[in-house]
Amino acid sequence: MPQNRPWENVEYRRRDFYTYESQVIDLAVGGSANDVINIEADSDFILQKLTYQADLAGAAQDNQTRVIPNVLVQLIDTGSGRQLMQNPVPIPNIFGLGAIPFILPNPRLFMRNSTIQIAYTSFEAASVPTIRLSFIGYKVYGTA
Repeated sequence: MPQNRPWENVEYRRRDFYTYESQVIDLAVGGSANDVINIEADSDFILQKLTYQADLAGAAQDNQTRVIPNVLVQLIDTGSGRQLMQNPVPIPNIFGLGAIPFILPNPRLFMRNSTIQIAYTSFEAASVPTIRLSFIGYKVYGTA
């Protein structure tokens, strides 16, 4: 059994669908903000898909009026100490829409008790939307 794929180890039997969320509301035009997602102590987390949702003051949207944030993100896994991208990237480049998520080419393991640090940088010219990022995958519980 490969050691670099602990979620396939026979000790890991129980898996439950789970989503972690990050939301930024008060990002200023041209400003930056940070958020932290704490991976819970009861399990590791396998990230499979990424989605975003953005709105301006909760206004309704359709395909023609969909809000596409002009915001960059940088993700850091504190469990491994790794940045997940070379430079900050635009949200739509790595996060899909709710019905069409971005599927990671390789599922990503986040160890229990670690954090995902998210740095947001706005390049909006007028108003910054409320942004919600969804980290979709499953929790992996040990058999202990």
